[in-house]
Amino acid sequence: MASISRRGPFWRVRIRCRGETLSKTFDTEAEARVWADREEVRVAAGATAAVIRATPSSLTVAALFERYAREVSPTKRGERWEVIRLRAIAPAFPMLAIEVDGATMAEWRDRRLKSVSPATVNRELSLISTVFTRAIKEWRLPLPANPVHQVIWPSKPRGRRRRVSDAERAAIIHELGWDGTSEPNDIRSWIAWSFCLALETMMRQGELLALTWGHIHIGRKFCHLPHTKNGHERNVPLSSRAVALLNLLTIGRDGQRVIPVEAGTFGAYFREAVKGATIEDLHFHDTRREALTRAATKITNVAELARASGHRELRSLMVYFEPDVTEIAEKLG
Repeated sequence: MASISRRGPFWRVRIRCRGETLSKTFDTEAEARVWADREEVRVAAGATAAVIRATPSSLTVAALFERYAREVSPTKRGERWEVIRLRAIAPAFPMLAIEVDGATMAEWRDRRLKSVSPATVNRELSLISTVFTRAIKEWRLPLPANPVHQVIWPSKPRGRRRRVSDAERAAIIHELGWDGTSEPNDIRSWIAWSFCLALETMMRQGELLALTWGHIHIGRKFCHLPHTKNGHERNVPLSSRAVALLNLLTIGRDGQRVIPVEAGTFGAYFREAVKGATIEDLHFHDTRREALTRAATKITNVAELARASGHRELRSLMVYFEPDVTEIAEKLG
């Protein structure tokens, strides 16, 4: 006999016969009843009542994450990070996806906070939430609500305010073995060159590594980024120093990418250089704050500055603007 019940916005049918179960989820009660009547007739006629193992109800969390990594992650610029994270998180949820609830997520959150920062937990919660949202809306996972929405996220840590000094710039270049005036010819010198370009352009590491010669317009002093972190294209103005850096390059202009270094290698070498130069708490992304703050002394129109940096909200722009208070005091006279 069929059992029809409502789970959130969906209707689930269960048919038990000879110790086996048929189960399927529908958008409406009418669809559920039509399917239930048809399957009961089929079972009564002697058809084998097998468990529908491919239905969303029977997906484990690991299978759900794997499906997302296979079908959705490849459409994103952050595919590599997403896939690595999903496969690392999945073992913490050895259960069916429909068994995950707010209590499950709260327990995972508390365990995770013992080993990583609140910022990391928030990033992972965001990823998990995205997976469940896709599964509920597109794959008909029969959950009444996204379980991540049923927990309190860790408080956001105080934002970074780190800037990059001229002395630190020189130390990084020296540690990477680049003279600052020659064309890069190995991985270390390419990273040093990229570090300098980032300080002139406000570009993120990923944007730099994706930069192609076809999108650089030296004559008009800008480069075009067709894909950025927020999904919107933008044009990046090139200062005279940025143009000088680009003019150092003569090899590979007919190729696609400007910087011939992969993201993983780039990050490892940069962190090694920071350690070798005995610089404390410096991230490559801090170049964005430094470049934006310096640019703000020359570009006084906030709209123009936001356009150059790619920020679509003033609030986000202010996260990166970190002027020296003494410089502000001097402007007061």
